[in-house]
Amino acid sequence: MPLTDEDAALQAIGNLDPLTKEQHDAKEKIDAILNTEDPFIDIHELFALYNILYFRSLLLPRVEVSWSNRLTLCAGICELVRDPNNGNKYSSIRLKLSEPLLKYRPRSDVINTLLHEAIHSYFFITTSWSHSRGDDGTGHGAGFLLLADAVNNHGGYEVTVYHTFHDEVDSYRTHIWQCDGPCRSQAPFFGLVKRSMNRAPGKTDTWWARHQDECGGAFVKIAEPELSKDQVERLSGLKRAGRQKNKIDAWVEARRETKAERGPLAQEVEELDEPKKRRELSPPCLPAKRPKATVSCPICEADVAEDSINEHLDVHHPP
Repeated sequence: MPLTDEDAALQAIGNLDPLTKEQHDAKEKIDAILNTEDPFIDIHELFALYNILYFRSLLLPRVEVSWSNRLTLCAGICELVRDPNNGNKYSSIRLKLSEPLLKYRPRSDVINTLLHEAIHSYFFITTSWSHSRGDDGTGHGAGFLLLADAVNNHGGYEVTVYHTFHDEVDSYRTHIWQCDGPCRSQAPFFGLVKRSMNRAPGKTDTWWARHQDECGGAFVKIAEPELSKDQVERLSGLKRAGRQKNKIDAWVEARRETKAERGPLAQEVEELDEPKKRRELSPPCLPAKRPKATVSCPICEADVAEDSINEHLDVHHPP
């Protein structure tokens, strides 16, 4: 029978008193790293040391630590990896930290997040992948709380149950839809769905059926991030033209709104002033050319422009 989270937590806690020489050495190296003022840390080096100090040297090499630039909903995550050569059973873990959410946070947030996910990894490995989801279904049950509290007390850390940084998460939710039904006027969401990925609300969302029954409105996209230069260049000519049309439509609409905000009197003055503006912008009219006076050549009697008669005589009737 596999260990429970509580049993695994007690084994790790019992390993902290007394510390072995290897644990002492790991703690000294950790303290040396944390005593520097360098805001950047090597998560791989720290993880290896924490593995020795707190997790009975059980995490490596089964846990792979890395930064993720696509993880934008939470600061860290444990991905369980199956082995197709062993009956598709779980065999290893990818521990990922969110680069977008953590890169501007204090160094302590990175360390606490690393320890938080390391605790989850420890429970997955020691309980034969049956890590308890706890009363709240998130994996932060009694065993997690026991071990997190012990780590915090031992090293002065602040490992908490949750490590989502709401302001940072929201800043990456740049794809926004709003419902055109009744729920758009209801708190707390006002019909808004914000996502970091371009995935429109639909049947795959757990709340979709309830929304259809209670509201029935359709979601319309109202905001999205600007495309990069490379993304714009990859667009087809038709799509690129459509984007340009949208920009022109938005400019026209903004101009209409500006006129509306200025009021009817300002619009009336502007309309009265339009002919003057057109006159100012139009190119100046050139004076009409008058026909040149002609005279009859005294020799050949041909009609010749008055100012060209001498040239005509020199060319056609030389002396």
